[in-house]
Amino acid sequence: MTNAELCVLCKGGRELCGKSPCPLIRRVEAAMPRTVHSSKEIFGLSPPSVFVGRYGYPRVSAGPMLPSGEVEDPARLANPAEWLGLSVEELVALRSTLMRPVASVDVLKPIYSGSVIDAAGELALSSSPVDTEVLLERPPRSSRTSLDIFEAPMGPSAPAVKARIVDNIVVPRRVDYIVGDTALGAGEGVMDLYKHGIPEEHIQRLFSTGQLGLARRRRMVPTRWTITGVQDIVAKHMMDSVLTYQVMDGPLLYSHTLLGNRFRIILAPRVWSFEMVETWLKGAFWGSIPRPFSDHETHRGRSTYASNITGAYYAARLSVLEHMEGLRRQATCIVYREITSQYWAPLGVWVIREGVRETLRSPPQAFDTMDDALKAAGSGVDARDWHSSSVLLRNIRSQRTLEDF
Repeated sequence: MTNAELCVLCKGGRELCGKSPCPLIRRVEAAMPRTVHSSKEIFGLSPPSVFVGRYGYPRVSAGPMLPSGEVEDPARLANPAEWLGLSVEELVALRSTLMRPVASVDVLKPIYSGSVIDAAGELALSSSPVDTEVLLERPPRSSRTSLDIFEAPMGPSAPAVKARIVDNIVVPRRVDYIVGDTALGAGEGVMDLYKHGIPEEHIQRLFSTGQLGLARRRRMVPTRWTITGVQDIVAKHMMDSVLTYQVMDGPLLYSHTLLGNRFRIILAPRVWSFEMVETWLKGAFWGSIPRPFSDHETHRGRSTYASNITGAYYAARLSVLEHMEGLRRQATCIVYREITSQYWAPLGVWVIREGVRETLRSPPQAFDTMDDALKAAGSGVDARDWHSSSVLLRNIRSQRTLEDF
């Protein structure tokens, strides 16, 4: 296995090379915009946002997130739907202002104490920006922007002594009800909030700060794990519904590009199953890879983690299932993502989630046969033979259905 292949499988999070933190991510971070903050005090409108780290688990760093200075629209800092027209540079510059004052907390203890953790919990409840005050132990030692494959870019971190919510928080009625129900499981709470239109980012904040689930089992969860966890919970519940729908009539192809990520999505007239295939081209963040990587599942779902595609798999699957739910149809779905040199910094799995959503909002091309759909899917991408690595496409070609007779 080449170094580049190892990097793609690791994506800076699994330490497969034995180095932590990831040297590739650190190299790009060094060229990122700097956020200089020399004061021990921070005051501003949190979007709202919170952060729960994973290093040292179960004793991790956690706290509220807020900009180091005045911003015109604080809510925009935490709303991926408003980042779609930005370039990589503009997005990093926007998010680099969002600082992370943190305190240490043992997430396995049932009761957390301290104003910093309390402030994070209050912010997680709110649906709109909140004035927040933080006193730091010292100004940030580093002014570097932090990059991650799961989370959007963030500004520097610093230990906090205390934090205070200055303004009244705005808590949606459904959030207040579900958070107060300590006899409801976390999965049921996530689905209830999702069905009532609570944004995914808001649900993730609640999950991450330990405000969902049975009383005796509530605990904080690292933000990175929360992102995939919430997407997986929602997708599995939605899958049960999609499997009851009628199969689509014929193949459809959707195409779109976001931030240097080319998406080709094929919906085939078969029972629900899902696969994601990725190709990293020359100049892309992890480097040129000579072969595509993929993960898939049948209508029975997955019992193991999608270790080749990692978090992008769960983000894409949720977006596809949302689309199928809207159509009230089921299909076999193959998502192809080709990462170009324009995607030179990791920006988080929101890129995949929103990229797939935008792709499925575009007008599809309809075809009589899968061969025609695959031929069209090869137009505009560099790896035209990417489909040769697809397990589901091989199954479609080798297995005949009743409709074939």
